[in-house]
Amino acid sequence: MLLLKDTKRILTDMFRTELARKKVDSLALLDEKGGEDFFERLPQQILKAVSDKAALFFGYEPRVFSSLNLMTDYSYAAFLHGRKLTFLTSGSTGTPKPCIHTLNMIEEEANGLASDFKGVKRVVSLVPSNHMYGFSFTVTLPHALNVPVLALPALPTQPWRDILQEGDLIVGFPLFWNYWVRLEIPFPKGVHAMSSTAPCKKEIIDAIYKLGASQFTEIYGASETGAIARRHHSTEAFELFPFWDLSFTDEQPQIKRKSQNAWLTLPDEVEATQGRLLIPLKRSDACVQVAGVNVFPKRVETVLSAHPAVKACRVRLMRPEEGERLKAFIVLNDGYSPGHLGIIRTYLGQRLTVHELPRSFTFGNELPVSSMEKDADW
Repeated sequence: MLLLKDTKRILTDMFRTELARKKVDSLALLDEKGGEDFFERLPQQILKAVSDKAALFFGYEPRVFSSLNLMTDYSYAAFLHGRKLTFLTSGSTGTPKPCIHTLNMIEEEANGLASDFKGVKRVVSLVPSNHMYGFSFTVTLPHALNVPVLALPALPTQPWRDILQEGDLIVGFPLFWNYWVRLEIPFPKGVHAMSSTAPCKKEIIDAIYKLGASQFTEIYGASETGAIARRHHSTEAFELFPFWDLSFTDEQPQIKRKSQNAWLTLPDEVEATQGRLLIPLKRSDACVQVAGVNVFPKRVETVLSAHPAVKACRVRLMRPEEGERLKAFIVLNDGYSPGHLGIIRTYLGQRLTVHELPRSFTFGNELPVSSMEKDADW
């Protein structure tokens, strides 16, 4: 369920992701007209970082290649030999968790997903194919449906009226759909929309239908499991895909692939309703989603509190009306004032990823607490 051309797209997406993380212009380096000479222009730290990730992903000893074609051939051969892929969780703690998926698991998932998308004639991918969500729905699903893939940058300003055609499935993510709705872009007839990586807000889902989407599908899943369940409307619970079994033997429901014996704990606290329906309530690992990336506010607090200006701090996700990033509350040490925010921002920028960086800072004499002496919002 993986071809040579898929391998090349996965590796290219790895480079795009790493370039974006390092704030390098990926469009300039990866322009198709530039051929493979972008390897010669790549910063060495990026080339090594991607080489190491590719080695883990496809299952071989790390090595640096001189061209994308050579890297592609070697990676594809490693996959055919090992018959497995290793995905990394998108957490930002610096120690992502490796998640191994065998060829049997990949094929089982592809066949299980295909039954839900029989009317799809083409997949329009706006997500990286090296992430579990992107791999499932822009690599394996198209193979199972025997349909082509059109990979595009996730820019809502694309000429969608000219690009899209009846039977398209756009594989996107919540932040992209948020911009789509803001711009009020109409859907051509017969176009399906998809989202995952974070919960999609009710008003966004409802607006997508009002703009003419034939069907909206929200995917619930994780790097450890792949796709678990889906729903089509904001008022619905998530229904398990057919290749999963569900158990209610413990307080927290567990799932198991029908082809395997191991039961897995769901990545979130959920409410299980009748039949095979789930309602995710909150993450069980104190993780939040920032633009589709897993972020741990406690880690950001640890980094922030290490600055000499900071006496105490709290970090949390913004409320929906405030935005979709992190915010911080800081109690300063003596001798410092809010005017030192610039040096604090510089310090954080050198130690945190773009998604971890708080966008809003509040200062006070003590941390905010409620009348019950519990943490309060600000």
